[in-house]
Amino acid sequence: MEITQTTFLSDVQSEQINSLWNSEYPLKLKDRFPILLEGTTWHNHFLIEDSNRVIIAWAVMFEHTNQIRFSIIVSKEHQGKGLGKLLLDHLKSAQNEFFGWVIDHNNDLKSNGENYISPLPFYLNQGFELVPDARIDNEMIQAVLVKWKS
Repeated sequence: MEITQTTFLSDVQSEQINSLWNSEYPLKLKDRFPILLEGTTWHNHFLIEDSNRVIIAWAVMFEHTNQIRFSIIVSKEHQGKGLGKLLLDHLKSAQNEFFGWVIDHNNDLKSNGENYISPLPFYLNQGFELVPDARIDNEMIQAVLVKWKS
């Protein structure tokens, strides 16, 4: 699959990513995609589209509080096909070190009523490590910080 890189999203792309976000992330995080990049100094989006130009996987790298961070989503229908690894490999070739917040439990519900399954084991298998004593624990999200370093 081909990855398209862009620093600017069209309205259609933003809507597609927000829809992907709302269907794949916990319901508590609904419509938080537009807020993700507020206050960032730069960002690069990485898109994988199907033959109908619908985004089926997305990643972003951005700088926030002097740290390179990332977020990634693969649509449920395309999980397990290597798209997440493909995107991560692309991110790894772009930066020597980056961080991301990862939900570390399976207790949250998605919009379809299914439990959100933590991707933490996936990230650990891809060479990420946990950042000691770095976690978010509030009513919206419980997550740990992971780091990848070449």
